[in-house]
Amino acid sequence: MTPEEEKRIRKWNNELSSDVRITLLVTEDKRSGEFGEFCENLTRLAPKIGIVKEEGEPKEAPAIQIGHAVRYHAIPLGTELEPFLEALSILDKKSTQIPGSVRDYLEKIGQTVILRLFVSQQCPFCPVTVRQIIPLTAANEFIRLTILDCTLFPEMAQLNRIQSVPTLLFEDPFRWTGSFQLEELLEVITNRDPAKFGTSSLEKILKEGNAAQLAEMMLHKKKIFPAFLDLLIHKKWPVRLGAMVTMEEIASQNRELAAQIIDPLWERFHNVEDQVKGDIIYVLGELGRDRIAPRLEMVLNGQYDNEVKEAAKEALQKITRP
Repeated sequence: MTPEEEKRIRKWNNELSSDVRITLLVTEDKRSGEFGEFCENLTRLAPKIGIVKEEGEPKEAPAIQIGHAVRYHAIPLGTELEPFLEALSILDKKSTQIPGSVRDYLEKIGQTVILRLFVSQQCPFCPVTVRQIIPLTAANEFIRLTILDCTLFPEMAQLNRIQSVPTLLFEDPFRWTGSFQLEELLEVITNRDPAKFGTSSLEKILKEGNAAQLAEMMLHKKKIFPAFLDLLIHKKWPVRLGAMVTMEEIASQNRELAAQIIDPLWERFHNVEDQVKGDIIYVLGELGRDRIAPRLEMVLNGQYDNEVKEAAKEALQKITRP
């Protein structure tokens, strides 16, 4: 942190009207130390900032979370310091100025929107894009923004085929590199087809406790989203649980729609771990279809773990119960 950056943070702290709280997410990633050091310096220079430290998943990247909607997988120094402070100022003021034309679009967004913005500390154009998007997260509770530093996390940049910054990603295949019109982005968002959501977007919906919302989206479209099947066999139990709750809600309102998952879910049965097999069987049992019974009987008579067989037995009893 340069003397100029320290001076700017002190000045900004004096302009705050109240205390601001942010979250430091640390993991087993060795770069967590850099995030911790930045937050220590930040609170030393700006006493009105409170840091809540949380342990993340071991393999996750460390991050700084602002409110519920903005996450930095980046150390916001260099050209990124000023928009970072502005984001904290929005928390302080609890409001932001949004042009009328943009607000009209925002009022139409009622489903989770996940945006990922790749930047670097040296990029002179990145702050402009950050300043464009962060106010949207304050104006609409469904918009989430993750800011990623390509230099600090080159593996993420490579995974997402980032060639230059700033690059903004929204559900494949939408990406913007360099400058863009905010109205263009919002036009794409408001006209998107939720049936084409990727696994990460659907997972985010579940992690935020919105299983009912996801169920309603599929009920409205009268279609089980293809990426949703990946959540039912996800390696993390909380994600699978959320997906199972979603299926129960769909089945309670439209059993024909829920039955769409039977064959594709069964196709995945033999390639997952035993614990996931048991959850698949539970979901199939909840659908209560007679054509599921022969498959469950095959599990009972096959070479499977006892817990898997027990799950099959319970599901079969549920299906054949008078």
